[in-house]
Amino acid sequence: VTGSCGKTSTTHFLGKILNDCAPCFVGIHQNCWRSISTNLFKVKSPYDYFLHETGIFNAGDMTKMVSLLRPNVGIVTTIGRDHYTNFRTLDATAAEKGKLIQSLPGFGIAVLNTDDPHVIAMQQLTDAKVLTYGLSKEADVQASDIRSFWPERLSLSITWREETVRIHTQLFGDLLTTSLLAAIAGALAVGVSLEQCKKSLDGIRPVHNRLSIHQNSRGAWFINDTYKASYWSVAPIISLMKEARAPRKTVVMGSFSDLGGGSASNKYRAMAKLGLTVADRVVLVGRSSQYITKLVTPQTQDRLFLFDSIKSAAQFIYEESIENELVMLKASSLCRLERLIWNGEKEFACWKEACDEKNCCSECEQGG
Repeated sequence: VTGSCGKTSTTHFLGKILNDCAPCFVGIHQNCWRSISTNLFKVKSPYDYFLHETGIFNAGDMTKMVSLLRPNVGIVTTIGRDHYTNFRTLDATAAEKGKLIQSLPGFGIAVLNTDDPHVIAMQQLTDAKVLTYGLSKEADVQASDIRSFWPERLSLSITWREETVRIHTQLFGDLLTTSLLAAIAGALAVGVSLEQCKKSLDGIRPVHNRLSIHQNSRGAWFINDTYKASYWSVAPIISLMKEARAPRKTVVMGSFSDLGGGSASNKYRAMAKLGLTVADRVVLVGRSSQYITKLVTPQTQDRLFLFDSIKSAAQFIYEESIENELVMLKASSLCRLERLIWNGEKEFACWKEACDEKNCCSECEQGG
């Protein structure tokens, strides 16, 4: 499974479906070729399926990974600007990720997103069978009647051939629709029934830090999307708050990555302005807050809040939170904004402004 975003969620969802049918090794999170090599050596028990997400950082990475994996099924989610620093253009990113599809044998299956022009164009790269998914009527696996207005969780109808099922998840918003479709199409590609996909995905929960849902002791709800924050992906996440229903809505932002060149200050200001259109309050945390000081005016001073430190922001969010408030957290993983959820539930000894530990803050020994 590859793509600029959604590959971890796709792998998680597909892993759930496949493991409900037969033993499946699921390689998730660590997706570089070295991690894949390590995981291949770990597979000592018999598995019917070996499923792995694959990420790219430099040109040639995908070639290394497919030479290790030799996949029969390749799934591509989306092509985005996560890799601006190393690839610069969407075409260059698509060319590298497309090597997964090029590597498939003639008897293999390419599972492609019809709604992304860079992804569907990859069907020209392979002699393998192509199975498409998306919202388009041309898709082989199609989603319709999508409902996701918070506090309602995501539900949708999936049609494959002449069969339609309704799936009710525990997911926030509709952005994970693509990942659900990709996972279902991947399962269908290896012979799993659509009815089994429904059984496996009914009630499915998100991957931690990827639009995961939490509630603190004061009754506030948090949507935690803090694993990564490539600039191109921030606006769609924040926009999910527009249709949500809550007594108060708050957007909290930390630092972004892959800004794509140009003025960083303009980009942070643009996201702050977007937040003010869809939420009651916007909170900027860390160094990024310096970019929007000019936006704090008499008209916005009760809605726009800036904090240099994560600790002070966490205290503000906890003390000011109200029952059933909806709080969206969006930042790169180094910021560890998830501490805003757990603050008040436990006393943190660690308030680093940046941290590259792998553990969740609520489980980390350094947290106290």
